[in-house]
Amino acid sequence: MAGIKFRLWSYVFSALILLLLVWLFKAFILTHYANFFFIDNASRDADAIIILSGGKVTRTPKGIELWEKKFAPLIFLTDEKQRNSGYQHLKVSNLEFAKRVAQYSNIDNIPWAVIPSISGGATSTFDEAEDSLIFARKQEWKHIIIVTDHFHSRRALHAFKKVFRKSGIKVEVGTANNDIFDATNWWTSDRGISSIILETIKYPIYVFWKTEP
Repeated sequence: MAGIKFRLWSYVFSALILLLLVWLFKAFILTHYANFFFIDNASRDADAIIILSGGKVTRTPKGIELWEKKFAPLIFLTDEKQRNSGYQHLKVSNLEFAKRVAQYSNIDNIPWAVIPSISGGATSTFDEAEDSLIFARKQEWKHIIIVTDHFHSRRALHAFKKVFRKSGIKVEVGTANNDIFDATNWWTSDRGISSIILETIKYPIYVFWKTEP
């Protein structure tokens, strides 16, 4: 009986020590956890930059930055499916928003274009990847850069690489930051927590499903 109690208390003590260590080093642990989801590996001499839908306020300026730095001569937006067609005319499109950002930044002659959708508008990153693959093959591209938010970068790149797997086309990702959170403080804001927790759920699904879940 004494031996059982000793082992029980040793387990409790070990658990308390572990919790204390996690608390003391939580910033280090949580920062490295978030960094798993962040990839930024864009390189020059690409054929095109493709800005993914869903975060135009952050992704559009990043795409323009890469274009200005001559990572690629062409820049595209993906075609997003309308969420409510009855009120779509009240919303600024990805293309119109991109033109306004360029105008606000005093940048002229950006060759904006939209990658056509084969399904009436993309509803997921897999859709965007499939649309991009069809278009890239027609253009005979060999190297593209996709642009998305930092927390979405690993999952987006994984989806594109899965779709582009046998195409011979190199896919890289350019990462867009925001003013609310990054890897070092994501647990201090609702937006950061929701973004990283959602990636924690979504990324394994993208890994284990062969196509869009």
